[in-house]
Amino acid sequence: MRLLVAAVVIALLAGGAVALYRSQVFDIRSVQVTGTHRLTPDEVRSRAAVPADATLLRYPQDEMRERLLTQAWIADVQITRDYPHTLKIRVTERVPQAIVDTGEEFWIVDKEGYVVAQQSLEATSNLVVVRDTPGLDLAAGRKTSSEVVMNALALLGGVSDELRSRTRAVSAPSIDETTLITKDNVEILMGEAVDLEKKDAIVLKILHEQAGAVVFIDVRNTERPVARGLDE
Repeated sequence: MRLLVAAVVIALLAGGAVALYRSQVFDIRSVQVTGTHRLTPDEVRSRAAVPADATLLRYPQDEMRERLLTQAWIADVQITRDYPHTLKIRVTERVPQAIVDTGEEFWIVDKEGYVVAQQSLEATSNLVVVRDTPGLDLAAGRKTSSEVVMNALALLGGVSDELRSRTRAVSAPSIDETTLITKDNVEILMGEAVDLEKKDAIVLKILHEQAGAVVFIDVRNTERPVARGLDE
């Protein structure tokens, strides 16, 4: 008898669980989006495409996540439930590191070389421009395969805030020729993104001591840095 009663109780609980799962008791009435800066909450909701009949117990989380991650600006996404009727989507957007000039187009990239969007000529930006790199084929939603561009991004990410704030462009025809160009047109030949702390300290010392006079600095060899002025 006890076994029979237990079986009946389990069957009732299972049936109730199935009924609850299939019901609209916890229907999704709002989708809350957080973490957006470049994108709008409506753009995220549209990309997520929550089905009209979805509930907090029954919604296609994996498919929604995959759709959201096809948006180039979105690096990661978390989808959680807030009972009784709210679905929460928190996105982590990619942080722009530079604008790459291909000679024909301008592309915004993050520090990992992931291309997130095309930049129009008319748009203003405070991002450093990486230029003069040959053979680039960039497109939103994929990472650049250019080792030269990756080296330039590593330089920008590895130098001090002061030196980065002074820089308006990076000329990168090759890794060895990668050069920071300051806002007052000093060319700083950095080369490969190694020994950046030492290179940074040397450059800033020269910029401070020879302010207004120096126009070229070569710190590829940190043991024998080179600096030239206007008359040299």
